[in-house]
Amino acid sequence: MAETAYRMSGARKAALLLVSLGQDRAARVVQALTNEEVEQVMAEIANLGPVDEPLVNQVMKDFIAQAHRQSHAPQGGADVARDLLSQALGSQSKAEAIMARIGGASAGAHFRAVTALDAGVAASVLAHEHPQTIALVLSKLPPDRALAILRELPETVRGDISYRIATLKPPSPEALRTVEAGLERRIVSAAAGQRLRVESDPLKPLMEILTRADAETERTILGRIDEVDPQLGSDIRQRLFTIEDLVKLEDKALQLLLRQVDSKELALGLKGTSEAVRGRISSNLSERAQENLREEMDLLGPQRLQDVE
Repeated sequence: MAETAYRMSGARKAALLLVSLGQDRAARVVQALTNEEVEQVMAEIANLGPVDEPLVNQVMKDFIAQAHRQSHAPQGGADVARDLLSQALGSQSKAEAIMARIGGASAGAHFRAVTALDAGVAASVLAHEHPQTIALVLSKLPPDRALAILRELPETVRGDISYRIATLKPPSPEALRTVEAGLERRIVSAAAGQRLRVESDPLKPLMEILTRADAETERTILGRIDEVDPQLGSDIRQRLFTIEDLVKLEDKALQLLLRQVDSKELALGLKGTSEAVRGRISSNLSERAQENLREEMDLLGPQRLQDVE
């Protein structure tokens, strides 16, 4: 029987959402989970095979619908107060004036979906909007967030958008809601377009998350995977190891290891590493070996990042 969103467990749905978010945002979400939640979700990601795109889309739609239902629960806030004042006074401008006096400006209360995106991704979504719409969105974001997104926009439009922000008139709540709903739909499409493809490398989403997770989260995830599939845990650990990890070794151990490494492979592996790593490696080689290593690196020239990794 084909898998459907209706029959999926919550942990499996969360796994699909995480691999659809992109590595940086997924890592931040993982760090906010409890240990038990991390174990459940990572076990699902580690065993996640090829996934039908319509299934992922349905999971995302269900998640958005649930978020809407929660956000529509009765609540207060600056927007509610502003709407009540506007209806009671019969004037939007009077309502805005009163809210300004009582400190009811709600910077960051709107366009939370934009705030959740990486600044570059948010700018790419906004770049297709009218400059007046972009100005409206940025005016409602926290200043540091608005600045980060503005910097990512084309230089040719920054001045125009800044001018529009400075001369922007207070929008009506209806206009804000309309713009926010439209942007949310486009953000969902952008997220779907960035979705990771798990068919070619099922471990890639988990590897990207682990490389960005803190040490405690990494230990928890790998410990749980070891219990379920020791071989898989070993494979993940091997892929997590990089040449930067060599500097963690004591000098004697590092010297013993370097004597067994081909100088050409070592030269290639050191391409793109920091000066600190190259200095530590070099200091544990003989003068002759150091000279050979420098010659090998000069002969290599520029290399593809994939080959170096």
